[in-house]
Amino acid sequence: MYRSLLNKIRPLHNLGLRNKSEPAINIEQLEQQNASVDVIDDEARIREEEIQRKRNKSRLRVYHRNVVHEEVPYPEPKIWLHGTIKFNRNMYGRYGRKSGFDESLCWPTKQELKDKLEYESVAYPYDILKVAEEARQKRIEEQKIIEERQADVVKKMQKLDRWKEDLRKKIEKKEEAVLVAKEQKDRLVEEVRRHFGYTVDPRDDKFKELLEKKEKEQKKAMKQARKKVKEEKMLAQILGKKPEDTKSRSENVDISTDNKENT
Repeated sequence: MYRSLLNKIRPLHNLGLRNKSEPAINIEQLEQQNASVDVIDDEARIREEEIQRKRNKSRLRVYHRNVVHEEVPYPEPKIWLHGTIKFNRNMYGRYGRKSGFDESLCWPTKQELKDKLEYESVAYPYDILKVAEEARQKRIEEQKIIEERQADVVKKMQKLDRWKEDLRKKIEKKEEAVLVAKEQKDRLVEEVRRHFGYTVDPRDDKFKELLEKKEKEQKKAMKQARKKVKEEKMLAQILGKKPEDTKSRSENVDISTDNKENT
């Protein structure tokens, strides 16, 4: 009786032992499967990196290529500057969450806000009304300068005809002086030729010497005539004579000087 009962209990005991050992076997299998999956993922990642490296024919540096492809230039800090708050804020503003920077640190600290307010109080000490008033006054001054310049242009345009006339007279006077000088030169040359009594080459040394002598005599005579006219003007001022009389006398002196030279 007991033996038959024991034979019935033993299979149940073996069944319980088998059920207890089965979970351990499943866990080991799962760990092995996970490890194999990780190995496969690493191999796939390495293979993908190798493919991407071979595709890169630009010969650019890594950070330059990242900039071209809108990626973060430095995924890992290379120098001390890459660890500063300012640099990381710029990276976050440029690339967003891809930069991996905590956006809560983008907000300025209390000290930074204090420094910013102090800077603005020094750089921009006036309120908006004061600035607007200064801008209005500046526009008024600029408009006043423009109006003054335009008025000056109009005034000068009114004088343009008179300036043209003065320029024309100046040119005529200069041309007349050149013509008179040429006539005097020709007259002197003719006098020198009459002195020799025959045609002489102007390039001859004797001709040049006599011509130079005649020119000096003419300059001396003109200088004396001008000096005499000046003395007569001073004398007229002292005696209270009219300038017209002195002027006519000076003209007579010039005429007599010319006649003397011609003779």
